[in-house]
Amino acid sequence: MASHDQDVTLLTFWPSPFSIRAKLALLFKGIDHEDLPQDMDNKSNILLESNPVHKKVPVLIHNGKPIAESVIIVHYIDEVWPGKSPLLPQDAFLRAQHRFWTDFIEKKIFDSLVRFMRSNDGGAAVNEEFIQNCLLLEGALAELGDEEEGPFFGGGSMSFLDVMLAPYAVLIPGVEQVMGLKPASREQCPRLHKLFGAVAEHPSAKVALPPIDKLKEYIQARYGSK
Repeated sequence: MASHDQDVTLLTFWPSPFSIRAKLALLFKGIDHEDLPQDMDNKSNILLESNPVHKKVPVLIHNGKPIAESVIIVHYIDEVWPGKSPLLPQDAFLRAQHRFWTDFIEKKIFDSLVRFMRSNDGGAAVNEEFIQNCLLLEGALAELGDEEEGPFFGGGSMSFLDVMLAPYAVLIPGVEQVMGLKPASREQCPRLHKLFGAVAEHPSAKVALPPIDKLKEYIQARYGSK
């Protein structure tokens, strides 16, 4: 094993979409690592010391040096192990597009989904906002992904954006089944549905993604049902 592969630890919390991203990137790259699950109600010393600013997971500890925040972690993984299934495209413009749509996922997709789960009025308006955000993402997938090569933003292989979106392959149906979210239909977002289906069948994602029934139990316990 190369020296830069040594001593890789990931502090995780299994339902966290952000932890799932980091775990998936490591698995996709074939990086040997140790998972260190965290109790977010009783935060460990290693978590508090590794991420004293936000005190959140995930944290990647590589040769004793901690890296926090899932987007930054996946960037780091791609830079440190560039020869192992690169995630970001070589073209500078396409890399910029991946970063732009990653920001969109953070500020629009995740935000509207969380606001739906926390809403007290049934969440109809937020649900519609979520659908509109998915339609915009569908347009980005049509523009950036090559459907003839495969279902991902990276065509036939997962890319950076696919790793960013992967947790939603289970999170969206989990919220739908527990809380009544009405996601964008297959007719509205055919490419996005294909992408999520391909993610669910990807060998690395099968390990990184939590079982849907277990996730539904967590959503029910934390947010209840509408």
